This record gives sequence, structure tokens and C-alpha cells, in this order.
Amino acid sequence: MDLNSQSPYDVIEESELDYSFCTKDGIVYRAYFLSASHLHESFTDAYSFSIEPVGEAEDTIHPMDVRISMTIAFILKDFFQKNENSMLMVCDNMDGKEEKRERLFSRWFVHHNDGSIMKFDASTSDDDYILYVSIYIRKDNSQLHELVAAFYDLVKNDFYPID
Repeated sequence: MDLNSQSPYDVIEESELDYSFCTKDGIVYRAYFLSASHLHESFTDAYSFSIEPVGEAEDTIHPMDVRISMTIAFILKDFFQKNENSMLMVCDNMDGKEEKRERLFSRWFVHHNDGSIMKFDASTSDDDYILYVSIYIRKDNSQLHELVAAFYDLVKNDFYPID
């Protein structure tokens, strides 16, 4: 699939599973996948997904732009069309905005999902933080039940790798 034929922003594939795009406001975003196989033996084809502005200060305010969500949706669609991969999303909690991120990604999922992807959510916390996590899996993934069980095992283990 040619991402740029459908994406509102031109997507550059920096390397396999590593993308970037620039918004109308000149903000460059990096969207990338990293193997999550070290977290659980069932995660041989599981990846964590991250989106981050490149070279931006943490406190920079980013204008609302629906084209960002559309671009991310096209990157994710491409990811899920290529393989029976699953994707873990951890909402960064370094700046106290993890709950906002969780709501934003849930809203994006509802808006852009064509019904082919399932999403399972969980959270884990201690006195200092709450960690929102999700796993996204194609409905037709042959390992669906095993992956969901592994995800919840990981959550019970406070998202520390399970040997």
C-alpha cells in the first residue's frame, strides 16, 4: 500500500517500521514500531508503537489537527495489512498527560477503525503513577486469544517482562 496515496500528510519511511511526517504547522512527527518480543514469549510478532514530535520541547503546545490522526491511522492500517502483527500502546506518563493520551487514542480508534482491529485496554498503577496500556490485534489473527491472555499476564506483572 502506498501510504502517500491516501494519507493527508506525506509519510517518509525512514527505515522498516519507522516513519516520519511533517504537519501544516511545520511539526515533524516520528511514528515507529519496536519489537515487544522481550516482554512475553507469545509476543514474537508484537510491537510497541510510539508517536513523538521530533526536536520539540515537552511543553510546546501542538495545534489541533485532524490530519495527524488520519496519517497515524494510515500508518497503522499499513502495519496491520502487512502481517498478523499485534501492537502494544503504552501512554507515556512522564508529563502527567497519560489519561489525556489514553482518551485521545481511544477516540482515534473508534473514529478510524474499520472493524478489522480489536482493542483491549488495561491499566496498572502504584502510588506515583498510572500506566494506561492497550493491545491492538487483527480480528483474524490466529493467535488472538493467546495474545490477549499474554497481554493481561503482562499487566498483572506491572508490565515487566515475563520470562
